[in-house]
Amino acid sequence: MPFGANCKQPPGGKGGRNMRRKDRERDRSFAWEVLKKAPYATLSLTDGQGRPYAVPVNQAVDEEYHVVYFHCAGAGEKWELLKDGAEVCLSAVSHATAVPNAFTMAYASAVLRGRAEVVTDQGEWTRALLLLCSAFDPKGMGRFTESVEKYGPATKVVRITPRELTGKENTAAEAPHHHHD
Repeated sequence: MPFGANCKQPPGGKGGRNMRRKDRERDRSFAWEVLKKAPYATLSLTDGQGRPYAVPVNQAVDEEYHVVYFHCAGAGEKWELLKDGAEVCLSAVSHATAVPNAFTMAYASAVLRGRAEVVTDQGEWTRALLLLCSAFDPKGMGRFTESVEKYGPATKVVRITPRELTGKENTAAEAPHHHHD
């Protein structure tokens, strides 16, 4: 199964989400790369009263299982919203650079919509923490076991299984155009 095959592009046609700038739309493999390279992502969800909540998270992509992981404490608003599972949206930007004299940005971004669930299987939890730690401190992995023994019991891992995944890119190679709205 190709990487990211378990999720689909947003539905088109009536009632579906369509990217306005089709020239900037990129495929799932591009979006997975953005999620892998982005230094953080923004997790968005709503509480039981429909109020929005967004928070930055450090994410790791599991290429084998086509999911995204992040960790959190087992307390606080984020935990309360996630502990029983939740529909979420995760957005990430792997690079963004202002283009001189063009009033635009060159960027690569991804948006993932899916279901977040707390990881309860010990094997998956360990695998996810290995992915997270190696993504953000590959040279410090010699301290992984010690850190897990010290902080592990308080660390919760959340898995996002994507249903929709889109990528978007502005290379800023196109000529600047003016919008008159």
